[in-house]
Amino acid sequence: MSASINDIELLAQLKSGSVSAFQYFYESYRQWLYVTAYTILKNETEAQELVQDFFIDFWQKDLSARIDLSSTTSLKNFLFVSVRNRCLNKIAKDATRNKRLKDIILPETYTIPQSRLENNELKEQLETAISQLPERQSMAFRLAYQENKTRKEIAAFMDTTEETVKKQVANALKTLRASLKKILF
Repeated sequence: MSASINDIELLAQLKSGSVSAFQYFYESYRQWLYVTAYTILKNETEAQELVQDFFIDFWQKDLSARIDLSSTTSLKNFLFVSVRNRCLNKIAKDATRNKRLKDIILPETYTIPQSRLENNELKEQLETAISQLPERQSMAFRLAYQENKTRKEIAAFMDTTEETVKKQVANALKTLRASLKKILF
């Protein structure tokens, strides 16, 4: 049997919900997809998690229904593109998170809390300051900084534009800096 016939038969079984076909599919492609993800991410744990999440999504969200094997597309090509895109999305999301962390500017006089108690008090003060923000600003800030969501994800969740999210987060940061400056210094 040629590879394309095997792919077509495997895909047909996956579409019908065959657990044994999924197990075969998983065992056949898991290592190759891991190497693909690792090559892009350069991180063993992240590559393993990404591939594992891909297989979970493939099974739970029935991604096999979206695959149309034609003469120009192979199952392996679909898998490669899917995992590559997930890797690129992860890199972009990580870059966004890192940029946000760099945007949090602490005054030169700020000292790191020496104990867990001081750290917990600081968390409580931050939580109090966040809860005093207008509702939409608070939500945008929490989604951006506590849940590491992208502007696009936040905009979709809040049913608004990315530009509005950007302004709400910026305003929240400005208000929080002023509030915390009064408390801390």
